[in-house]
Amino acid sequence: MGASEPPEQSMQDESESRQGSARLAPARKLLAVAGGKGGVGKSTIAVNLALGLDRLGYRVGLLDADVHGPNVPLMLGVRRRADVSGWESIVPLAAASPPASALPALERYGLRVMSLGLLAGEAQSILTGNAALAGVLVYGLLAQVDWGHPDLLVIDLPPGTGEPLPTLLERVQIAGVVVVTTPQEVARLDAGRAMAAFRTADVPILGVVENMAYAICPRCGERIEVFHRGPAAKAIAPDAPAILAQIPLDPVVSEAADTGRPVLIVEPDGPQAAAFLALAAAVAGRLGLVATPPGDE
Repeated sequence: MGASEPPEQSMQDESESRQGSARLAPARKLLAVAGGKGGVGKSTIAVNLALGLDRLGYRVGLLDADVHGPNVPLMLGVRRRADVSGWESIVPLAAASPPASALPALERYGLRVMSLGLLAGEAQSILTGNAALAGVLVYGLLAQVDWGHPDLLVIDLPPGTGEPLPTLLERVQIAGVVVVTTPQEVARLDAGRAMAAFRTADVPILGVVENMAYAICPRCGERIEVFHRGPAAKAIAPDAPAILAQIPLDPVVSEAADTGRPVLIVEPDGPQAAAFLALAAAVAGRLGLVATPPGDE
């Protein structure tokens, strides 16, 4: 068996007790990465956070649950699998028990990965006219993919509080959520709405990642505030959680994502990688996560 959990009862353990033990558990712990609005770099954070956790010694899976814009395959440099049928085959089985022959996850940079982008063509429309199926479809991927029971499964959620979030909150046991925002008031306002949804479901909010928080002038080293910070910037919500990381805006990160080689792969010892590793360590600590020794299930 894997390493035992720390003796202290952490906040996510209390949540898991409230949520019950009969829910689907494809990993020791499920971590949601959420954002109230699009365009805040949520998938970039999810990918590099997953890679950071892997680099710290944890076994990590990554589910791209954004049914409307699955970008994780592009960011990891992977393409549609030829050995699986289309996404439509997932829907009828989603509410049933996992099939005898599980859908294999794709392995990339040490992660086990699945995305609708690996089951559909790059130009194929998914769930057109039937958005209600989004929750069923994402649950189906959780249930039917062979994740290998990792220490942590990172779920990159679509923006907002609609499906698949309600279905996942009802059917799976989420140990915690990291909320991604930018310093803009409109982004922070929507982040507050996302946090409210998780609080209602008693899912611990581990903290906030402020992406594109600032830029560093390449010539003088001065910190530049990219976005306007309004008077309410210090309070995303009345009981705002801690800011886990402030990730600076840097062309290196976006270029790495566009080329399918994330910054933790192309510049593993650079300042951006250090920021993501610090974020991964903070998340692992708040989850009370203990790495499973190699070869130990």
